[in-house]
Amino acid sequence: MAKRKQEVYSFAEKKYSVNGVASAALSVASVVVLAGLLLVSFLLKGRAGDWIGAAGFTGIVMACCGLWYGFAGFKDECKSYFCSRLGTILSAVTIAGWFFVVCIGLA
Repeated sequence: MAKRKQEVYSFAEKKYSVNGVASAALSVASVVVLAGLLLVSFLLKGRAGDWIGAAGFTGIVMACCGLWYGFAGFKDECKSYFCSRLGTILSAVTIAGWFFVVCIGLA
């Protein structure tokens, strides 16, 4: 008779990486800024002024920092990488969104 493979369950709680949580928070904040500025720009029919550019630049910096912290979160050992993955993917998508907004604005 063949041996049955025993299932092993681990109940040890893995903590989230600090860099991963920072990455997720910055990427979510950048998405909120992007959506908010797009809504304001739409409601004001493109006449928002210079302040919207400054807020947009802040959103771009938050997305880039979120990507940086996301990659740094993968270097931590014995941690849950969920927030690092979420932050890295969301930051990359947000950077692409900001890139398209800037390109449309320059055209």
